[in-house]
Amino acid sequence: MSQIYPISKTCACRNVARCRTKEAGRLFLWFPVPHTLKKVTSYLQQFAFKYELMQERPGLSLECRPGQSLEIARNLAKLLAPRELKETQVLFIQGTFQPQLHDFSDIASLQRFIKLNQSGWLVEMLATERFTSYFQPIVSINDTSQIFGYESLLRGLDEQGNLVLPTPIVELATEAGLLPQVDQVARLSTITQFSRYEVSGHIFINFAPTSLYDPAFCLRSTVEAIDTAGISHDRVVFEVVESDNPQDLTHLKTVLKYYRDAGFLVALDDLGSGYSSLNLLHQLRPDFIKLDMELIRDVHQDLYKASITEKLLEITQKLNIQTVAEGIECIEELNWLRERGANFAQGYLIGKPSAVPVTTTPYFDPIVLTVASTYSQQVEQRVVRHQSEPERIVADVTQRIRQSLELDEILQTTVAEVRQLFEVDRVVMYQFKPDWSGLVVVESLAEGCMSILGFHVMDTCFKSTRAAYYQQGNTRAIENIETAGLSPCHIHLLKSLQIRANLVVPILQQGCLWGLLIAHQCRHPRQWQQSEINLFNQLAGQAAIAIQQSELYHQLQQANQELQRLACSDGLTQVANRRCFDETLNTQWQWLAREQGSLSLILCDVDYFKLYNDTHGHLAGDDALRQVAKAISQTVKHPADLVARYGGEEFAVILPNTDIEGAIAVARDIQTNISGLQMPHPHSQVSEFITLSLGVATITPDSQLSPATLIAAADQGLYEAKAQGRNCVVQMDCQDADAR
Repeated sequence: MSQIYPISKTCACRNVARCRTKEAGRLFLWFPVPHTLKKVTSYLQQFAFKYELMQERPGLSLECRPGQSLEIARNLAKLLAPRELKETQVLFIQGTFQPQLHDFSDIASLQRFIKLNQSGWLVEMLATERFTSYFQPIVSINDTSQIFGYESLLRGLDEQGNLVLPTPIVELATEAGLLPQVDQVARLSTITQFSRYEVSGHIFINFAPTSLYDPAFCLRSTVEAIDTAGISHDRVVFEVVESDNPQDLTHLKTVLKYYRDAGFLVALDDLGSGYSSLNLLHQLRPDFIKLDMELIRDVHQDLYKASITEKLLEITQKLNIQTVAEGIECIEELNWLRERGANFAQGYLIGKPSAVPVTTTPYFDPIVLTVASTYSQQVEQRVVRHQSEPERIVADVTQRIRQSLELDEILQTTVAEVRQLFEVDRVVMYQFKPDWSGLVVVESLAEGCMSILGFHVMDTCFKSTRAAYYQQGNTRAIENIETAGLSPCHIHLLKSLQIRANLVVPILQQGCLWGLLIAHQCRHPRQWQQSEINLFNQLAGQAAIAIQQSELYHQLQQANQELQRLACSDGLTQVANRRCFDETLNTQWQWLAREQGSLSLILCDVDYFKLYNDTHGHLAGDDALRQVAKAISQTVKHPADLVARYGGEEFAVILPNTDIEGAIAVARDIQTNISGLQMPHPHSQVSEFITLSLGVATITPDSQLSPATLIAAADQGLYEAKAQGRNCVVQMDCQDADAR
């Protein structure tokens, strides 16, 4: 029988998938919900495709002419939602046979099926092993002529022998499920070529942790190749590709343990490019970290990059982890990193990747670097001396304005600095609202002047009279309100605010008028110099940039908070997920072990939920779980209590500082709330409505025990509740659960 790819059932890294959908055959589709089946059958009927429905679950099969299966799959991808695309399963069999048991290992998601069928060039490249490795030197940062090792960089070869860069290879391999094959080819190519040139030093090899199923099995050929080449294990450094973001940290630790037990070294690649770098650092404890090239670029003159990199180097030095700075392209970057204690350097300044490892690299004398640095500083000083006074003032004030990302601090610093600089009586920041009314949001006052902080102006004519003027970036300077040709009502308003002269500059955000920066002379008129107006404009511009950065920073904070919320909540029910449950239980356990307080746990299970799903369908089942989760959440009273979806139709409630009587009372309240829902469940054997079985356990945490003790007791209580006929609460003593 022909299948999607003719393979012996071996490890995925040895299995090169070959697409057979260009031939005639039968396409089998299984769908996550009946709704998806309806959409697909509507499409097939529209184009007169003949298909056969399956009885056991939502699915169908149809015969396809050569190449037709991929055409159908692509058209279905336009109809289905992203989740449906991932959860719809596909099997293509050449010919018209029905699938046999061994064929089911070839089932793939519809999304992967499409990508796999678009990856013919990559499959062919893998099948013919058209790959090579380039090597980039890594040198001692204090003596750049001393080569410490080489990083291996994968390159593909097209049919004409031209190089194919790794980015399109890795992206397609990831989407098509071919990453294990590419990862193994890269490792073996590196070892073969590195041994051929008989160079000394270490070899750094990238690997994707998610591409390895079982380290002992998947890496056997890699270790054999290293041993055959006669490369000492302590010269091989395996780099975890940090941006790969492995979801299974336990698996990653297992892989690294295998490497270490075999005598290899481990590096964490691209530190600084991903959100979890520092978290991985303390959990993986690598021998090396590689600082990402985007962090290194212009590090000597970028304050943000410099601050981050200095802190990373400080941390690694304390932890005795060696650092490799990637992507160094200029002598100033090298000098800056050397002065702050980096160990190794890599980049185009040292040497470019090459098919044959270089054996010599340039020597950058530290004295020369110091001279170059001193010369650079002297040039800087000469430039500063030739700067005009206003430029120095703007630079100085700008630095103080940007020392914070908090909007209130930025605004307050701006008005305080400007008032002191211009020696005026009052400086305010006026912010517009969507209706063009506005409010004085911050001010700086000289002694004896009246405060107008919070003053609200509702000028219905502003939009038609002055909004466009300021939005174009124009400034308005009034030397004396009595002689400026203002209307009597305007003069009256300014006098009531003790204003004799003012200078108004717009603050623009992405072409829109955010507000005004205004200087007031309250005691007497003032003639504004053009140099003062220019300087005022520059400072307003710098304040506008700082305000925008602050708003972006707070948007990022909100986005991160939302991501954190999503990471800790169950997507269906919106209560906490299993990950959040585990973290919260561990935290409360440690805290209450110190405080010697009670910790209670309730485990709940919806009775006969499978029958409910079978009767009403999965969509109705999902809605029922949402209502159950909401009803359970309404019973918790204290901020520290947590309701979580424990798995499937099971929920858990963590009750810190709650004794067994309180926990049972909460369990009874949960039953009452669920009963109040009156959700029909005609096939339940205990009630005509949905009910819960509940197990309750309480313990005083102890450092000698673990939270598993409490979970086991509550789980045993839940088991007993089901055994007693369901729809009841059973309390279980933790000691009894241990005995069982």
